[in-house]
Order: sequence, then C-alpha cells, then structure tokens
Amino acid sequence: AVVSTQSGHYGRDQCSRYNLVGQEGDVDSEDEKEQLSESDIVIDVKYIKSLEAKDWKEQDHYRVLGIPNLRVKASTKDVKKAYKYMVLKCHPDKSQGNTKVDEEAFTCIQKAYEQLCVIDGKRAYDSIDPNFDNEVPNVTEHNKQNFYKVFGPVIERNAQWSINKNVPMLGSDSDEIDYVNDFYNFWYDFKSWREYSYLDEEERDKADCKEERRYLDKLNKQERVRRKKEEMTRMRQIV
Repeated sequence: AVVSTQSGHYGRDQCSRYNLVGQEGDVDSEDEKEQLSESDIVIDVKYIKSLEAKDWKEQDHYRVLGIPNLRVKASTKDVKKAYKYMVLKCHPDKSQGNTKVDEEAFTCIQKAYEQLCVIDGKRAYDSIDPNFDNEVPNVTEHNKQNFYKVFGPVIERNAQWSINKNVPMLGSDSDEIDYVNDFYNFWYDFKSWREYSYLDEEERDKADCKEERRYLDKLNKQERVRRKKEEMTRMRQIV
C-alpha cells in the first residue's frame, strides 16, 4: 500500500522519543526511570493458575507479572519491582493470602521475570509481543478520506520499533516539503530493532553434539532472516 505523497500529511511538531530496549546486559541504564507503583500491579490469579510451566513460552509475560499495560515501555526497574511484588503476594510458601499459587504456577512467574529482566530477553519477547497490532490498513477510498485518523495511529504504533529515537509522526497540511521528504526518507529506510529469536523452533540445547547444534543454529538463523524480511516488507507498506 502507498499512502498519499502530498506534503500536508506529516507533522514536524509531532516528532516523538521512544524508550527503546537496546542496552546491553541487565543493568539499569542511567536514564531508565521506574514508572511503576505497587497500586499499578494487577495480579491475575485466575490466569496465572491456568498456566503450565512446560508451556511458559506461550504465556503473556507482562500479564503474568501484573503489568499488562506497560509492555515494551516497562523498564528493567519496573520488571524487577513487579516481580518482587508477585513473590510477596503469590509465593507458594511465603504467601498466606488468596493470591497464593502452587509451585507450577509460580514457576511461570519466575520464567516471566527471567525473560524480561535481561535486556536481550526483553527485546526478544517485545519483538513478537502478541498484543502488538501489526495490521497495515489498505489504501481504500475511505481510508484516503480519513487519512489522519486511519494512518496516524499506525505510524505512532510502529515508531516503537525504531532504532533511532527521533521518529517523525503524521502531521498537518502546513508542513514544508523538506519535512515531507525527511519523513519518507526515514520510513523508507526504517531501521528496526525487532528480531525473532523468541520464535526459534529448534532447541539447540537438546542437540547431542556440536555438529547438530551448528545445524540447528543454521535453521534458526534462516528462519529469523525470513521473518525479518517479512517485517521489512510490512513496514514498507505503511508508506
């Protein structure tokens, strides 16, 4: 899909900064801010108790930790705070309240924390977050007539994948042609931190020998590359 190239669709005053999951290691960066209070944490006991530890990769890690609304915006500090609160309220041995869960359910809480507390792990899960809307609207006559309303949220949504923090947003009819050109250059050459290691189907740790591990690594790498190409195609459809 190709949206209108008229200069009035992109806003210089609406550039945004996004907190990206891109630092190395699991140490909080200096500019990382905790935005979570205990009152924000929602313990979904019914959901947690419905989980099985063997299927931990299929669970919603943010929902398990009680922060389903933060998701990619959650900092490492937020994740750690949520986990500590869940341990206090849900631990099978330490908790005495009605939020107490059994050992298998608590294992799912631990798995969620292990995935999200490390930058690489969080990036991997955020990249395939099932709650993210990947849809790109078709260019219909209706969508053209409602350009800002239809495509504005799509641009804002997908800006979170940008490696560059200054992302040009959809704007107004008063924008200058230079800004419009910058907008197209940015989105046509969009650089994304999204990756697909979380979806690896071949478990290299179960390989019997080094040669088999190499072979499984090769299969996983090929599939990651394929998914990355599909994602870049999807991104190009936005503009």
